[in-house]
Amino acid sequence: MAPTVSVAAHVSRKTGRGLAKLAEATGRSMSQLVAQAVVRYLAEEKAYLAAIAVGLRDFREGRVTDHETVVAELKRRRRR
Repeated sequence: MAPTVSVAAHVSRKTGRGLAKLAEATGRSMSQLVAQAVVRYLAEEKAYLAAIAVGLRDFREGRVTDHETVVAELKRRRRR
């Protein structure tokens, strides 16, 4: 097993109850479920930040489309 660190989190009672029910239904511990959720969250945030970086780079390099052109294209696609 890979080395781990402990992290404490405070959640609402409703969230805690939901987590406990899910743990029981899946046969996993609440700790395992939270660890999996954190791993997924980190992956999503990493992808989100990467997408922002791409957008900012495109903006700096002039790869942008003005609002009117985007709206016109969306209207054109709706008419199909």
